[in-house]
Amino acid sequence: MGGGEAKIPRRYRAPLTRFYEANDRWLYGHACLRAEDHELAADLVQDTFEAAARDWRTLRKLTEEQQRAWLCRTLAHKDVSDLRRRLAFRRRLPELLHRQQATEADTPKQALDAVALQLAAKTIGDLSDKQKKIALMRWNDHMKLSEIAAALDIAEGTVAAHLHDIRRKLKAGLGPYYPFGADDEEGCTS
Repeated sequence: MGGGEAKIPRRYRAPLTRFYEANDRWLYGHACLRAEDHELAADLVQDTFEAAARDWRTLRKLTEEQQRAWLCRTLAHKDVSDLRRRLAFRRRLPELLHRQQATEADTPKQALDAVALQLAAKTIGDLSDKQKKIALMRWNDHMKLSEIAAALDIAEGTVAAHLHDIRRKLKAGLGPYYPFGADDEEGCTS
């Protein structure tokens, strides 16, 4: 057993080896009846014997017939779990493939976005330092008018007036690129 898993106590190694040697071909035959291919069957057998090693303290006390019944049940559970994982993966595969596919470049949209970004940067650059600070506090930090007023030690109405002026400048500076439309009054309250 590899990284981070519990090691098999030395006293159980020989009995587990004998248990494996006595049951591996028999269990592999059962796995081949359930699995789609030989590799999957071998994986199921390995997973089942790993589970047996983890539960050996209990399993070693059972009769040979009970041990084989335990192996069959565990193999069946592991097969069903693996089947569910594969089915879930198949259901999600179209979505995963869609996420991995490169999207086609929308050059006109990218050009318009670049123009809008340049206009926004120029408009924001033309704001006074106080207006820049108020805009950042409101739209970047999501602060309420009362919080901005308290932080800057100014009246709430003054903050609202600055926000109205900033919004007006953004609308004028961005023109048709302004994303909120002409009737946007978000942020004037609270």
